[in-house]
Amino acid sequence: RLMRPIAKKLFPEVPSGHPAMGALLLAMSANILGLGNACTPLGIKAMEELQKLNREKDTASNSMCTFLVITASSLTIIPGTIIALRAAQGSSAPAEVVGPIIFATTCSTLAAIVLDRILRRYW
Repeated sequence: RLMRPIAKKLFPEVPSGHPAMGALLLAMSANILGLGNACTPLGIKAMEELQKLNREKDTASNSMCTFLVITASSLTIIPGTIIALRAAQGSSAPAEVVGPIIFATTCSTLAAIVLDRILRRYW
């Protein structure tokens, strides 16, 4: 529910009640929670649903490109996998990377969205 208003702005071509919106939100939520392995099948499902909305079946739609960019930039708020790996290796403070990860992934995601919008406008 928290991400729905953001998703509507990022993916205006996707109707609110369409299964593609649900798949997009699930995949993005998994990414934000640092669940990369869970994000992969959810991302594939999201792309399949976006393809159903795509008028040009041999070309990626704007929504598909935006989703790919956001997923690749990987905004992460809770890097669960990294914390678990650091703990397994005996780190004395496995969660100390959370701040830098939030900062870095926020910057990469914002840059990706800005670049996506620029390229969408001029391409």
